[in-house]
Amino acid sequence: MRLKMKKMLLIISFLMVIPFVASAQESDIVVSSEWARPILIAGRPGGAFFNVKNNGSEADTLIAASSSISPRVEIHTHTMTDGVMRMSQVEGGLEIPAGGEVQLKPGSYHIMMFETDNKYAPGDKIDLKLQFEKAGTIEKTVEVRARPQN
Repeated sequence: MRLKMKKMLLIISFLMVIPFVASAQESDIVVSSEWARPILIAGRPGGAFFNVKNNGSEADTLIAASSSISPRVEIHTHTMTDGVMRMSQVEGGLEIPAGGEVQLKPGSYHIMMFETDNKYAPGDKIDLKLQFEKAGTIEKTVEVRARPQN
């Protein structure tokens, strides 16, 4: 009788947890087409690029990024000031509008990885964790490429 009761409690506990696990894995945010530029000299900065689609009815914000290859990862953009292209960190995060999409690409929004621990060539893989205000953390494995795939 005691064993039967323990099994029953275990099954009930398991069934109660399933909805929470499923909802934590489902997200309105979809990250795709991720790639990173080669880093030819260890310690030099590198860039990562991808598309972010928000299938939800509310805007979300990419607030941070991290990677095991770099102690400092930042969200950056390029701006034109007095005819000079400048790169700067995005303050406050990058908003992904409801039902919209934002492309992180060369010459625009992108992820910068500073003080990299190694050099990375085409075909290598880099881990990237993207922290969204509402969707939480999305982990990706980013392939190093000379340019994006068509």
